Amino acid sequence: MSFALQLSFRQWFASAIAVLSAVSPILVAQKDSVAGDPILLSHRGLVRHAPENTIPAFEAAVALGASIELDVYQTRDGELVVIHDNTVDRTTNGTGTVGDMTLAQIRKLDAGSWFHPRFQGLKVPTLDEAFRVIKKRQRAPITIALNMKVISPRIEEKIVKLVKKHDLFDQLFAFGQPADSSRRFKAANRRLKTTIVKIYDSAQFATALKDPLGDCLWVGFVPSPEEMKQAHRLKKQVWLSLKIGDRRPDIWDKARASGMDGICTDWPLECRLHWRTTQ
Repeated sequence: MSFALQLSFRQWFASAIAVLSAVSPILVAQKDSVAGDPILLSHRGLVRHAPENTIPAFEAAVALGASIELDVYQTRDGELVVIHDNTVDRTTNGTGTVGDMTLAQIRKLDAGSWFHPRFQGLKVPTLDEAFRVIKKRQRAPITIALNMKVISPRIEEKIVKLVKKHDLFDQLFAFGQPADSSRRFKAANRRLKTTIVKIYDSAQFATALKDPLGDCLWVGFVPSPEEMKQAHRLKKQVWLSLKIGDRRPDIWDKARASGMDGICTDWPLECRLHWRTTQ
């Protein structure tokens, strides 16, 4: 990216943060949420305001006090990159499967113009870059939900190494991986939190509570307050995953009333504003 483009983006980013902060003062709070509210995981960063899974999307989320869900793949040459799909086709100007491309090939692509011309020249970030930006920008620790997209050789060991490098064990959990991958995470470092997914009802929830690999539960329904108390007695966190683009204040309120730990949503700022103006 040229210096002029970088300067233009920085000016835009600063002005955008100022405008959003003026509209809703709570967005610059030091914590993800007020005491008792679920943590709001911004799905792939602030995807409605910047290209998904890019540094600007993460910077904006952190600046406005939101936590982050992001996706990771390993390139052909063993580097970890942050991108959602298994190909670069949708979110860059290139084509190809991520796992078949080298980091150098992926870094040549434009990952911003598809969203808006102002983001021309953005690169697909490495996981190391994403962690570095989050660590540098956060005013208070945020949560990072790391979505494991494809389990490739030694990926767990490499992720643990980066988490240790950036001292993020207390802020991060990995989800989406099968049990054998979770066991490899634990073998690499017991502090890495792993997750049970595909939980859609109370029966599946009760089973997941017994799983030793379930530091966190990633659910598609809102457990009852009693179920949440049981999870917390077992020192497990429970995260609600809403459908992409699903703006549901009724579900936000139900999750809040149940005592859920967090919500992964495309609408974190709107959710927080809803709670602020309705409580």
